[in-house]
Amino acid sequence: MESMDFNQPREYLEMARQLIEELNHGTFVMVHATCPLQDLFNPQWPGNVAEHGFQCRSCGRSYQLFADTFHGRASWDLVVGRSQRIGRIRLSAS
Repeated sequence: MESMDFNQPREYLEMARQLIEELNHGTFVMVHATCPLQDLFNPQWPGNVAEHGFQCRSCGRSYQLFADTFHGRASWDLVVGRSQRIGRIRLSAS
């Protein structure tokens, strides 16, 4: 599986936009979040850490969109359990 780390805020926000579309289409269901995805597009960032958990309705796998603005890292990960990451995937670019 291909790693999906974000080096620029615009890359992270593009992934968030794609995920909003996928949620609207019913591909994913959000299972937990530190804030609504839409809040990521506000002028004021919702906090130092933004974490959104998703589950694929088709295969049942769980994924995490994560950003830590204090430490400057962000990623999209395939997850097992609450904190064990086993790989990363890339959503198709639009």
